[in-house]
Amino acid sequence: MADRKLKTWQRAVAYSAFGFVALIVAFFITFPYEALRERIRNEADAAGYFVRIGSMGPGFFAVRASDLQLSKKAAPDAEKPPEPLRIDSVSVGPTLFPPGVSVTAKLLDGSVKAKVGGMSTVSVNVVIDDLDLSKGNMKGFSGIDFSGSIDGEIDLKVPRAAVGGGPAEPDFGAASGTVALGTKALSVNGGTMSLVLPMYGSEPTPLDLPKIAVGDLEAKLSFDKGAGKVDELRTKSTDLEVQASGTLKLAKRIEYSEPNMEIRIKAEPEFVKRLGLIGSALSMIGPDPKDPNFRMGRLTGYLGRPNFR
Repeated sequence: MADRKLKTWQRAVAYSAFGFVALIVAFFITFPYEALRERIRNEADAAGYFVRIGSMGPGFFAVRASDLQLSKKAAPDAEKPPEPLRIDSVSVGPTLFPPGVSVTAKLLDGSVKAKVGGMSTVSVNVVIDDLDLSKGNMKGFSGIDFSGSIDGEIDLKVPRAAVGGGPAEPDFGAASGTVALGTKALSVNGGTMSLVLPMYGSEPTPLDLPKIAVGDLEAKLSFDKGAGKVDELRTKSTDLEVQASGTLKLAKRIEYSEPNMEIRIKAEPEFVKRLGLIGSALSMIGPDPKDPNFRMGRLTGYLGRPNFR
């Protein structure tokens, strides 16, 4: 019997571990979920969205919300409210190494997992796993009828920097790491989108989309202290072939990041006819000096307001 008794240090470790686990469990059981629900609604409202949360409570060492619906706020003159994007669940919990936050979202028959943590440098890792763009009412939410799936990974180290004497904040303009994105059998089967067409001015023009077979897209970018390079960006389908090269300079706010990319497009004649106004804009792009079968334009401006000429 004596051999089965725990040593003093073993008992201390066991009691400490039990106390830590009990503290974490008690924290999630007594967490003010209704206050958090209201805070999420207020933050979404400030960003121009409406959030409906079916239920919220403790998960596995996390706060878990289920049956979410995210929609844009209705315009005053709208005949009917915007349709929502359906999200199965979102779980948010702490990470220890490095200290930070882990978020897992189940949606579109796939998942998005994100981990953000660190002290002087913030580690950002996001994994997009097999999102089916035809699910979750994506068509109603976006106005575009997509099909196909998307995968990807973002792995960045973002240093913190103080601005104007305030607390240090993550500065994406100095981030280093990689971004990869891929699609399988991606296509647009119709819908409406707003696009800036130079011949019609600087304001976005709403356009009806025809069927567009995008295909299997592969995109890889690498960043060093905010300076990004397009290592690979290409796709090919029965409708078109697209190749891109160039740079992307990150900014402290992502929407102000500056692309400087050459985009080469080879479109089938029947596809150009289906595009309508977009096809007319495409025909105004000059030929690629290296290959006259392609047309070449340059993407500049900002990610939040790009220019393509």
